[in-house]
This record gives sequence, structure tokens and C-alpha cells, in this order.
Amino acid sequence: MKVLKRTVYNATLKLPDGRTHKIAHNFGYGYPVESAEFMFEEGNYSCDCNKSLFLQQQGFNIDEQPCGDEIEILSYNITLEG
Repeated sequence: MKVLKRTVYNATLKLPDGRTHKIAHNFGYGYPVESAEFMFEEGNYSCDCNKSLFLQQQGFNIDEQPCGDEIEILSYNITLEG
């Protein structure tokens, strides 16, 4: 039997005004770690418009940002959870 784990991308983001916030995005069960990393580094989630939406969804009071690359990823890790 193959046991699949959830792939969770955890990051600390720095806004252009200097504030930092932590986010966690659950990609679901069996999602490749490399793909999660790609999504935030070069893929669709690397854009400020999507990063700001993740921050809003997690309860942070920020305005939706236009497309761009002003929100910096200070650190991240990807965990596989049971």
C-alpha cells in the first residue's frame, strides 16, 4: 500500500513596506515537492497578485497587489504531512 502525504509550502514573505508574514499553502496529497517549489519561485504563485491573495486568505490585512515581483520570499520550506 502506498501512503501519500500532503505537500505544504511554508514561507515568510516580506511586503514592499517591510512587514513580514508567514503563509502556508497546502497543495494536497501526492503533489510533487519540486512542483510546489516551482509554483512559488517561477510559476503562477510567484506573482505578487497571487502572493497577496494567499496573505488575505490567511487573515492578513493587506490590499490585493498588482502583478509584479515586489513581495519577497525571505525563507521557505516544504513539508510532507500525514
